[in-house]
Amino acid sequence: MPTRPARDPAEITIERVSVLYALESEATPLVERLGLQEQPAVDPQLRPRHFAGTVGTLHVDLLTLGRDPRSGTERVGTDAATMGAYMGVRKLSPDLLLNAGTCGGFEAEGAAVGTIYVSRGDLLFHDRRIPIAAFRQQAEGRWPGTPAPRLAQAIGAREGVVSSGNSLDCLPGELEFMRRERVCAKDMEATAIAQVCVQCGVPFVAVKAVTDLVDHPEPVQDAFLRNLRMVSALLAERMEAGVRWLGAHPRRAGDL
Repeated sequence: MPTRPARDPAEITIERVSVLYALESEATPLVERLGLQEQPAVDPQLRPRHFAGTVGTLHVDLLTLGRDPRSGTERVGTDAATMGAYMGVRKLSPDLLLNAGTCGGFEAEGAAVGTIYVSRGDLLFHDRRIPIAAFRQQAEGRWPGTPAPRLAQAIGAREGVVSSGNSLDCLPGELEFMRRERVCAKDMEATAIAQVCVQCGVPFVAVKAVTDLVDHPEPVQDAFLRNLRMVSALLAERMEAGVRWLGAHPRRAGDL
């Protein structure tokens, strides 16, 4: 892939967007709504699934993270997200990378099942514990996302802080961190993807839909499994609106 000259991410005109999902069950409804066609895998070893198409002025690539070769389950978590984001950036050269998927929400922040969030401010890691002062920022992430208030308005979403970790549930100390940081969406991928995008100069926005409530007594796995299909369909509806808004005419990343 040819090397791009350094550029101000806010000045990038969005002509190519990559959408990265962890789960095929989350991604399939959007693939169908946009009429995207499956493409050869961008990496023959890791084999993330790749779909592509055109929406208005926009070329759209959609990637899922593929499957674990041992268990056959879909890859989730920050390690798979880092690999997927790096492959997507290097192979597909997007002007904007969107990470869409489901998340846990917080009743204390006004969330309910089906609430949609667009990332605001820095993206965090809540489960990296390195009690050495010099490593605090690296542990907590604090990777800046691209502000996207107009995109949030276009899809009828709230803006909120996103934090990522490698477990579906969370420990008391992690919950206290998220409360302190006023986290709205707890997921397993977004901050890892933001880390790649910031270092590669690619604008990044996360769009997350709540399947379960972290601060509710019901076990999160029960709510997640019960609500996944319904919330994924709702997310696809909003993501379709967002992609069509992006493709209506050329937009700069700084105008999101």
